[in-house]
Amino acid sequence: MAPLTGIKVVEMGVMIAVPAASETLAGLGAEVIKVEDTKRGDELRSFGSARGGMSAWFANANAGKRGLSIDLASGEGKDILWKVLEDTDVFIQGFRSGVVGKLGFDYETVSSKLPRLIYCSSTGFGESGPYADLPAYDPVIQALTGWAGFQKVDGEPTLHKAMVSDKTAAVYNAQAILAALVQRGRTGEGCFIEASMLSSNIMYNWPDVMMHCSLLEEDGMHLPNLLASYRLYKCKGGYITVALGTDKQFRSFCEALDAAEHLDDERLQSAATRALNMQYVFSLIGDIAAGFDLATIVSRLREADVPVGPVLDPDEVANDEHVKARGLVEEREHPMLGKHLGAVHPASMFGEALNLSPAPMQGEHSREILTELGYDASSQETLIKRGVIKTFE
Repeated sequence: MAPLTGIKVVEMGVMIAVPAASETLAGLGAEVIKVEDTKRGDELRSFGSARGGMSAWFANANAGKRGLSIDLASGEGKDILWKVLEDTDVFIQGFRSGVVGKLGFDYETVSSKLPRLIYCSSTGFGESGPYADLPAYDPVIQALTGWAGFQKVDGEPTLHKAMVSDKTAAVYNAQAILAALVQRGRTGEGCFIEASMLSSNIMYNWPDVMMHCSLLEEDGMHLPNLLASYRLYKCKGGYITVALGTDKQFRSFCEALDAAEHLDDERLQSAATRALNMQYVFSLIGDIAAGFDLATIVSRLREADVPVGPVLDPDEVANDEHVKARGLVEEREHPMLGKHLGAVHPASMFGEALNLSPAPMQGEHSREILTELGYDASSQETLIKRGVIKTFE
């Protein structure tokens, strides 16, 4: 049995920060109902590579859920959501401060009726402050939390070509919800979780990205951030990354690649002296690597127990021998997407993989969920005709 079996989660969110958090909970066994409006629904459905009306992006952030599409501007739609929430353990929503409140589902209103409910509000900037009412997308958060300012190329800031801010927020959202479930198990009481993309990413970046600007005492030794010098090394047939964190690893690197003569260089004698000559060290590593083909240098360094890896393009990752041996990416079948690849849940518990059902089409399970709530077929048809619910049939 998965650890969250019996836990019911209702999600109202778009893009990644909220949907990926609830997908994590689904992967741990929770029942997740994704609530969307009756118009466009989650805008991620239409982003990027797609087939049959669903994008791969959406499919990979919303697996393991059932889909319910409701018009929450209508009284009947609100009644449906209240019925869904009656036996819900976790309600997570990801809209700007005040938006859900206008619909009548703010924390104060919901908790007054359902005191055991865990309510997670995941916004861009939090519930208060000068930015609270501003829209937020991943690049904006990257700009404000050090991601872009630290990822300099030729001295100019740049963005990660991935939704790192959204995914970071998703991890912290899921973490906070799991902690709240543990607390409720002790106290029997629900709680309010105020989360934001901004706060999640500032915390995520502080240990390393901010290491060179954290010390406030005058006698602190302030050095440039080592990570700013990270680079890849070109060899024949591709690129590698190599990390030489210890004296033993640096020695093993030189010996494995027939460059032992450099071990007598005073600038390279220890981690401390190499840190003072980091640009020279990286240039030397690059010069040595350039003389080897990709397969040879990776093989030699792995044999010497030096941390090394080839740089894989995205379309090569699934075919990496270790990824295949561990079954980290699997072929799946989706009613609309057809055959596609997806990453397996990273946690394996009790000797069993935690598998996810296909991501839902908009309103795919509306009828099913309404039946569970006690609506008969005639009532459902009336709601559909009035536009209160949307189905996918």
